[in-house]
Amino acid sequence: MDKKKKSLFKEITGYAIFTVALFLLFTFVIKVAYVDGDSMNDTYKDGDAVLCLRIGEVEKGDVIICDCDAGVVLIKRIIATEGDTLDINFETSEVIVNGVVIDEPYIKEPTKLNREAFEYPITIPEDCYFVMGDNRNASDDSRTPQIGYIKEEQIQGKVLFKLPFLN
Repeated sequence: MDKKKKSLFKEITGYAIFTVALFLLFTFVIKVAYVDGDSMNDTYKDGDAVLCLRIGEVEKGDVIICDCDAGVVLIKRIIATEGDTLDINFETSEVIVNGVVIDEPYIKEPTKLNREAFEYPITIPEDCYFVMGDNRNASDDSRTPQIGYIKEEQIQGKVLFKLPFLN
């Protein structure tokens, strides 16, 4: 091969490798999702684009995207994980995990809405998560009978940050 053909071959190969790498990255590692609704106000607003990590562990306090049985993708915060005992006092707005009132500086307003999916306190089953929106009184989440616990396999990714240039 002459120099010109080698150079063109290298350039095409480079673009092909880059394209395959991007495809693999967006298929298995990261995902861009869009917030639909007001349940995560003021942390994330309707229409916000977020970058999510599809791999790795999730823990209490993480914001995740997940699909519920209704085929809808949700964005919610993990409040409790398997084995945790969760109690919600709707009169005092306290959310209590394992006997400790959790500090929730991210919520829009105090938790007053009981969607009656559970009679509290509850113990979170194995491989399950209890999730709630940050806008507690405008959120369909684990307190809602149609959603309830989120199973590990329903989690699509952990939200890393908002993508301001896609909003």
